[in-house]
Amino acid sequence: MAFDQIIGQETQRQRLMDALMKNRLAHAYLLYGPPGTGVEALAIELAKAVNCHKGPGEPCQACPSCRKIQMLRHPDLYVLLPSSSTKMSRGEDTKGEDGGRSDARLDRRIGLMEALAEDPYSPLLYNKNDFLSVDDIRGLRQAAYVKPFEGRRKVVLISEADRMNTAASNALLKTLEEPPGELFLILTTHRPHGLLSTITSRCQPVHLGPLSESVIQESLTTRYKIDPEIALLVAKQSDGNLHQALHALSEEGIQCRKDAFSLLASIHGDKPLLIFEKVEQLAAQHRKTPLVEQLLDMLLSYYRDLFMLAVSSNETLVNHIEYLDPMKEIVQRTTMEQIEVGIHDIEEIKQNIIKNAHIHLALTVLALRLRGRRGQAA
Repeated sequence: MAFDQIIGQETQRQRLMDALMKNRLAHAYLLYGPPGTGVEALAIELAKAVNCHKGPGEPCQACPSCRKIQMLRHPDLYVLLPSSSTKMSRGEDTKGEDGGRSDARLDRRIGLMEALAEDPYSPLLYNKNDFLSVDDIRGLRQAAYVKPFEGRRKVVLISEADRMNTAASNALLKTLEEPPGELFLILTTHRPHGLLSTITSRCQPVHLGPLSESVIQESLTTRYKIDPEIALLVAKQSDGNLHQALHALSEEGIQCRKDAFSLLASIHGDKPLLIFEKVEQLAAQHRKTPLVEQLLDMLLSYYRDLFMLAVSSNETLVNHIEYLDPMKEIVQRTTMEQIEVGIHDIEEIKQNIIKNAHIHLALTVLALRLRGRRGQAA
């Protein structure tokens, strides 16, 4: 199977392999799909396939070119990831040899690239200040005009391309319209609607859909050595998103599940003032680590279970079986219609946060809305 480092997505990788073997690759591709479907992993494998020493085709994974591209250190691979001066959670800003602070934005980008190289399926936590600037694209254009040093083609990978600001997007258009020499561009995004239509129209689109539960379970047990029973449970809760599955197994993911259910319990509990305490706590946590979107996804997952309990007596349909009893109590006080409207409320607030809404205010509005729904149904 071509691109054997990719999890699932057989149709998409075979399509790219056929184009490569027939020398019909477009000059630019846009790989897009929900988080955790493998857009970054496929982009890296495609870069390997283009420059593998054994010839264009399925990457051997063993030659110097494949190994360097896997580490994102190939001289003919130019990688752009969004970044800001925000500190990485695993370390403080460092100081240069002259005693002054090093470029915090560059340090953050290097940290993100190291994490991506280590595992392209591991979720990278970006915040609202991470972006791709016009200077980033200008640097890309300068690199693009340099002939390949080791490989057959110069490959540019732009991850999270929807995070380009307007000036950067316009600068990239010039490269897409007149790509120099053997330049090969790969853009990835989980939000294609955030890109200019003039950019998407100049790229060959490749859509990656959600992964099946069986594929996620198998990858967790074989690639990540997770206990099969735990892998089955996590895959069931993942909604086709491997990022979500891996995050659920991390310390942050475990805490996120607890925080989301604690918020749910306070909304549907008998002490409404606890809502404000919980929202204040979550907003403070978000300022340290941007996890509100993941928390809202988890809250949606709990509401999905509430819905299943409201429409069916089959408890095996519940994903979060560890919270079965308290969710059954919530369902007794909540109608199916109110659960449906609550799901819509969560989706709406999540989109507002993506569009840069104030975190504390957005969470407060959501919690009070959901509390109001509960009150109307009581």
